[in-house]
Amino acid sequence: MKPAAVLLIALASAALGAALGGAYVARRDVGAGSAAPENPAAAAPRATAPAHDASASPPDYVSIGSERVSFESLRRRAASDPAFLRGLMQRYRNQTDPVARGELLALLNAVSGDEVLRLALSLTASTRAEDERDGLALLAAYPMDRAEVRETVLAKLGQGGDPQRMGELVAMLTPATMPSEDAAPVIAELAALARHSDPSLRAQAVLQLAQWDDGEQTEDLLHRAILDPSPDVRAKAIAGVQGSRIRSDRLKEALLAIAADPASSAADRGAATFALQQFRLNRAEYGIWRRAQAQADADSGEGG
Repeated sequence: MKPAAVLLIALASAALGAALGGAYVARRDVGAGSAAPENPAAAAPRATAPAHDASASPPDYVSIGSERVSFESLRRRAASDPAFLRGLMQRYRNQTDPVARGELLALLNAVSGDEVLRLALSLTASTRAEDERDGLALLAAYPMDRAEVRETVLAKLGQGGDPQRMGELVAMLTPATMPSEDAAPVIAELAALARHSDPSLRAQAVLQLAQWDDGEQTEDLLHRAILDPSPDVRAKAIAGVQGSRIRSDRLKEALLAIAADPASSAADRGAATFALQQFRLNRAEYGIWRRAQAQADADSGEGG
């Protein structure tokens, strides 16, 4: 066993003690079809393996000292035993191995709850980039109607910075039912980012904004985005129209222009044609749509 792992067990034993003993029993009781590998140490060296992404599918097992314990048994135990959960959080704080830390992060993400939320908020306030990243990964499990979650994400966006990181923050702003007064700051931030100079961030903001708001400002930004020089922005704008209740004559006209324009990409034409199914079309517009639909079918290989 690595010296670091020995030290970690010593540090965490007081916190987990009998609780982990129960987890070991749970592991031994797992059926043969889901038992842990007989020799976990024979696996590839964990120091060279990538850390587990808490937003991805959870791992089957979690490293507890030298043991590999069933993820699901630990999740159930942590969800029903506050003391055990606190022990896992302390173990996560003390963990230095990136793979084991990632597994524990995924476990805490699956458990959720107020105690995990407090840990997430404390991590996002850290000056260490790794802590902040993990805290945001935990926050992603909570809805935006939680004021502390919403305000934390908005505060991070307000700091600006790398467009890719900001795009990840924007992606966390999934709509939730809440008072319009609480949603207003989110809508304002997304509307500002929909005009950002970076096309990838602009695209992500337009898509999210269409899910939050169906007002005149959002209709205007969607119309601008449909005409944007960036293919990604155009695609996200068309998807935003599809997924929202926003309808207007000029949105319809813009979509018809894309659908009928041979110079448009096949992807743009196909998406615009699909979105137009949700609009009322007069006879002339329907004729344009039918021709565009036939072309989209031919482009996709579905034409007769």
